[in-house]
Amino acid sequence: MAKKAETGKGALGDIAEGLGTLLGKAEKQWRAWQGPRDAVVKAVSDVRDRASALLSEMGAAADAEAGKASKKAKKKDKKDKKAKKDKKLKAEKAKAEKAAKADKAEKKAEKKSKKAEKAEKAEKKAADKTGKTGKKKRAKAKRAKAVAPAPSPAPAAPEAGETAEP
Repeated sequence: MAKKAETGKGALGDIAEGLGTLLGKAEKQWRAWQGPRDAVVKAVSDVRDRASALLSEMGAAADAEAGKASKKAKKKDKKDKKAKKDKKLKAEKAKAEKAAKADKAEKKAEKKSKKAEKAEKAEKKAADKTGKTGKKKRAKAKRAKAVAPAPSPAPAAPEAGETAEP
């Protein structure tokens, strides 16, 4: 306790001192490992680069050896891609044609509907016209009956023994 009283740091000062020591040791260890780590990274990178170079050399040799086989494979890939593209275009074209047919059918139905409406209007107009003509004829007939005298009954034949007087 004499030390605490001497420095006057207290509990907080002890914690700060301990933390500083810990961080100092961690930095020292990191620096000690940094050199070997860089060496390992460099060695692994060199191995990777060499392996890549060897694989590309082997691939070039295999292509040169196979020659036509690789060309055939490339042609086949191109044909497959083209076939896939053609199939997609065909599907899109069919879809567009189907939509066009639907539009055409819709327009045709619309035309039919308009035609039916026109016919209905014409029929109604004709019915109204005949209705008016019928009314006119009936009115004319009524007037003719009112003007014409009622037909008198024919003179009766004289009975037996009576003479007809003029």
